Amino acid sequence: MNYSSASTSSYVTPYRSGLAIDSIPVSPLSSTKQDKLRLYYQSLGGSLDWLAHTTHPDLSMVVSLWAQHQSTPSQGHVDAALHVIKYIAQMKTLGIYFSRCKQSTLESFLHFPLSSSLLYMANANWGPQDASVSKSKPPELPSFVSWSMLAFYIDLFSPLHWMSKCQMVTAGSSAEVEINAMDKCIKFLLELVQLFDFLDVKDLFMPGVNNIYNDNQACINWSKSLTTKGLCHIQMKENHVREKIAKNFVTIHHVDGKLNLADLFTKEMIDTSHFVEVHDMMMCPRFQS
Repeated sequence: MNYSSASTSSYVTPYRSGLAIDSIPVSPLSSTKQDKLRLYYQSLGGSLDWLAHTTHPDLSMVVSLWAQHQSTPSQGHVDAALHVIKYIAQMKTLGIYFSRCKQSTLESFLHFPLSSSLLYMANANWGPQDASVSKSKPPELPSFVSWSMLAFYIDLFSPLHWMSKCQMVTAGSSAEVEINAMDKCIKFLLELVQLFDFLDVKDLFMPGVNNIYNDNQACINWSKSLTTKGLCHIQMKENHVREKIAKNFVTIHHVDGKLNLADLFTKEMIDTSHFVEVHDMMMCPRFQS
């Protein structure tokens, strides 16, 4: 296997249509073949993981799912990784760029609408991530694989921080996993406010209540203490969100799913135009005509 096989035809998303990563079966292999495949798979993983955390937020979701199979990958998982590499080859000029050249002025190659305030968005996807499967023919859901994805995205002039993570327990409802995503976002904000306070810029960037946007109305209602019977199973520790609202640290607002940038980090999108639109709001080509 080598990178030369990665042709650069039309790969506008890192996802293979109809072949979602969490639906790829694990094929039994001999010990020797499995060890060789695992080594190759993990060597790909380090590079992709670095890109997903530094310059390519559009890879976060696919790498998060893909990394769950590092111990026992199949050839199908390797093919999924090679598909991501083909996507990168197609989009090699797209990303968040940093320069080591000494300059008197700071330059940015991003075109996200500039604002001196932080933008916070949280999102989650309850259940399996295979968005390509018809709802009329639901697939078999393997245990310990089809857990929910949760994510948040924070912007300050440009993408500042993002997270795409598989929840390690089975969520009882879509609202529950959305609340967990909100909780993760708030925990990071608590770290961020301490950092800004240390740098003496807290009043500049986080002067008051922090507005977090989420597209799940049940989660919004829950944050305002409007708990329904369907959410009674949520553990008391999740009141962390409500406590921060009561202390005027955050406030939660509803936003349409199509406008939630954190949507990029929680599902394998079959809506290619939406994927392209969202990643274009976070990244842009370094050299533009």
